[in-house]
Amino acid sequence: MIKYKDIVIRNATVEDAIILETWWNDGSIMAHAGFPNGTGQTAESIAQSLKTDKDQVHRRMIIELSGVPIGETNYNNVRNG
Repeated sequence: MIKYKDIVIRNATVEDAIILETWWNDGSIMAHAGFPNGTGQTAESIAQSLKTDKDQVHRRMIIELSGVPIGETNYNNVRNG
């Protein structure tokens, strides 16, 4: 978890799957990533995928401002750290 003033970046949890489903299935949000019609993922599939996140391999994170989710980010560990 990273905190700076009112901004928090934290690990995404299965409870975040609903908001991620909303964001990822909105083409106006996902067009920049090549998904002008959204990703088509369900909250259930996202929740299952989030359960496999590990710091050593891959992690999805939620960005919050004053406790409100405003975005997400992720990283992949491609070479042992």
